Amino acid sequence: MTYVRPHVRRDGTYVKGHYRRTRPRTAQPRTAPRRATPRPRPVPAGPTTYVRPYYRADGTRVRGHHRSISPRTVAVAAGTGGGFLLLLLILLALAGEPGSSSKTPAGTKASPSASAPAAHHR
Repeated sequence: MTYVRPHVRRDGTYVKGHYRRTRPRTAQPRTAPRRATPRPRPVPAGPTTYVRPYYRADGTRVRGHHRSISPRTVAVAAGTGGGFLLLLLILLALAGEPGSSSKTPAGTKASPSASAPAAHHR
């Protein structure tokens, strides 16, 4: 027996979950020969994107698939400005904390700065 999950039919009626009896296979010959090779799928031209599987409002399931993107959609997606914000955050992270460039590594002497006058000992 096979379990059928609850669902909504196209006409809007609700079907409760139930068990369905499976039919036994019969040994009758097929009337039409089975296709040996699968049908070729059309290849979309240009850029594509993957659409994840989802359920429509009427309850039908849409399998995951690739769809083509129009050139206008690509241009809009490229010009959203999210890349600039990411680049700015990366540059700020690489810059480090303020004043980190004035620190000297351990074991080395700091050179006198150009603005400070040199002290002469007598």
